[in-house]
Amino acid sequence: MHRFILGTSRRQLLAAGATAAAGLAATAAVPQARAALPPATPAGDDLGFLAFGAVAEGVLVAFFDAALAISGAWSAAERRVLTEARASHRANIDRLNTALGPDNAVTPGDFAHQVTVGSRPGALRVGRELETLVGGTYLGGVAASADYGTRLLLGRLLALSSSHNAILTRWAGKAAGGLPSPVDLDAAGLKLDAYLKEPRS
Repeated sequence: MHRFILGTSRRQLLAAGATAAAGLAATAAVPQARAALPPATPAGDDLGFLAFGAVAEGVLVAFFDAALAISGAWSAAERRVLTEARASHRANIDRLNTALGPDNAVTPGDFAHQVTVGSRPGALRVGRELETLVGGTYLGGVAASADYGTRLLLGRLLALSSSHNAILTRWAGKAAGGLPSPVDLDAAGLKLDAYLKEPRS
């Protein structure tokens, strides 16, 4: 084995590496300042995508509630994943309503949700259908929205929905599909109507 590498002894090289590693560790321990993400300032059709999202995220919360209610269908680890996914979708409602503002926010009493899953296979099918629908609509919003902050929010929501869809797809033993396709907002609204009913009906 060569004692010198480009004029540096092995001992010097190892010592330099240790010093650099210690410096990196010290740097990593210091919190790094992060620039705040630009807020969504929707205008025009942007509001439609955000309003759809607020309603759809409520449907997804109802789906995960229904899935978690199935007795004996999930392992402890799977239940943790489902619970975390539910919490994420619940938080998304607040994120979207913040972007919509007080005049356009979707309140919990605006819609009642009806999501029936019945069994583990049924839950995986319904969950994948919903995540695909919602993610595709977010993708359409990313392409169509005029406001950068709105596109950024919809893109982040799309990434989260896609990750949940991938988990459900794997649990169902299905192969991952290709690239997602955008879904037209009006068509998405009609499909989502199947999971909604008037609060007093």
